[in-house]
Formats: sequence, C-alpha cells, structure tokens
Amino acid sequence: MHQLIEQVLGATDVTFKYILVTGYLAKCLNPSINARAIQVSSKLKGAYDARSLCHGVVVGFEKNKGNLFGLSNEPFVNKPARHPEHDGKNPQLRNKLIAQKLHDCLEMANTATARDVKLGLVHILRIGAAHAANQKEVIATAKVNLKKASDFLELFLQEADGGSRLVAVWGAFMSLISEHGKVSVTPPNVSDQFGKTAGDVEIRYDGTLVAASECKHRPLNLDDVKHGIRKAIESGVPEYHFVIADGLANGQEQEISDEIENHADELDLLLVDIWGRKNFMAGILNPVRRTQLGPTIVRLLREMKKFESANVAAERWNLLKD
Repeated sequence: MHQLIEQVLGATDVTFKYILVTGYLAKCLNPSINARAIQVSSKLKGAYDARSLCHGVVVGFEKNKGNLFGLSNEPFVNKPARHPEHDGKNPQLRNKLIAQKLHDCLEMANTATARDVKLGLVHILRIGAAHAANQKEVIATAKVNLKKASDFLELFLQEADGGSRLVAVWGAFMSLISEHGKVSVTPPNVSDQFGKTAGDVEIRYDGTLVAASECKHRPLNLDDVKHGIRKAIESGVPEYHFVIADGLANGQEQEISDEIENHADELDLLLVDIWGRKNFMAGILNPVRRTQLGPTIVRLLREMKKFESANVAAERWNLLKD
C-alpha cells in the first residue's frame, strides 16, 4: 500500500492526489464507504460525495499546512474527478499508468483493516508534509544570454506535465512582452465550462481582453482550431494564438490552414510552433527582461498549482547563474 501511495503522490497529476487523500479520509470516517466513489450517483456500493468532503475538509486543512497536494482551491472540478467513480481503465484519463495505480491504491483501502487505512492516511500526510517543505527558490541571475535561455527551454519542454509547461512558457513570454498588460494562465486540464476562459493564456489591458492563446503539447487537430476560433468569437477577443509543441495532426495540415484562412477577416489568428520560435521570442525580450524568463515561468506554474514542474524549472534555471 505505501509504495503505491508514494507513486501516486510522486506523480504530477494533482487531481489524483486529492482523490487519494479524500478516499482514505472518507474510509477512516466511515468504513462502509467505497474509496473509489467520487459522486453519490456512482453505482458502487458505499458511494458518497467525495467533492464535498474534499472541499470541506482537505482543502481547508491544506491551506493551513502548506503545499501538501497542490494547493488547489477546487481540485474536484478538474476532468479526472468529473466521473461517478475513479476507474483506472477509464479511457478519458490521460495518465493511464498513475490512474491504474490510484485505482489499486483505493481498492486496497476498501479491503484493508481500519488500522491499515489509518496508517495509509498518516503516510499520505507525511509525504505531503515533506513535499510542502521542498519548494525550490529561484536564484537571481545577473545575465542570461540567448543560448542559455534557448537551452533551458529546449530541456524544460521535453516533458509536458499535461501541457502546463508550454502554457507557462508562453505565458511568461506574453507577460514579459506585454509590459503594461495583465496576463493570466489557466491549467490545460481545467475545462472551459469551469475555467470560463477564452484560452490557456489571456492578455488584458485595463480589464479588456485583447488576446488569448490555446497551447497544445500534443498534435493540434482541426477540432482544436474550430473550438478555439469559436471561443475567440464568442469572447470578442480580436487576436488568438494556437501555440504548439508537437506539430499538427497527421493528415489535417491543409484543413487547419484553410480553417485559419477562412476566419482571417474576423480576427487575427496566429499559429506558433514553439520549437521554431523559442529563439526569436527569447531574443526579443532583450538581456534585461530575459533574466526574468525563468522566474516568471516558475511563478506561473505555481499559480497553476503545478509545483513539481515549478521546482524543475527553478532547479534548471538556477544552473544558468554566472
């Protein structure tokens, strides 16, 4: 049990961590509860409202203890928690390896003794406490040349963390370029319905939304483009960016180009391949603003509650110091 707990809590999927701690807490409070249940509508015997327990107890507890699991205000609004119960074989869950480990961990709670479930919860809290004490700080850097910045981005973007790393990188560029604007970022796994955003990155001047970006760390497909254009039109945003790190969906290249061209008179649309543009973007920051690229990426990742990737960014940026 303890090894599985450590694997789930060591992953980057914040929502899974909250499902885990909530399931074990619920089982400690009421042994008849099914730890895999998320909603009372679940057909599992012992179903309960995990969201209410998490938001009413776990979230408030964590705020007084530090970043135990991700410091999320609404962890159960994310996609992995919007199902009646957690199922490791659910095809809608991206990280299938950790989803299955979470499934197994919760099933262990269902069959364990009350004492073992309590020990499992204690282990979860101990790991969370260790995580809270391990936040990496960014060391001030006097100078970052273009090559160092480019190498940092090349290495940092090798992993996606659900797309949040690309969002943070693009959000940092927009923040440093839009000197008098306000840039906000939204984790990619928060749906439009709950996030109420036009894009993963939004730029406002005096409260007016002037540009938004959709960031994809997987092949961008035609549905993504249509959806983004629709959001831009509905939100009244005049400029929309599609920022990609894994190219276009195979066989849809021409359709995507045509879709963007067909809406060129309605709004300004920009398709940005981060690999081809990262040097240019880092270059236009100038040597002064470029020193803030790493710290800004770290800050935005923490705003998105992506603390593991924030620590990675801080560690790698600190290696650039003179």
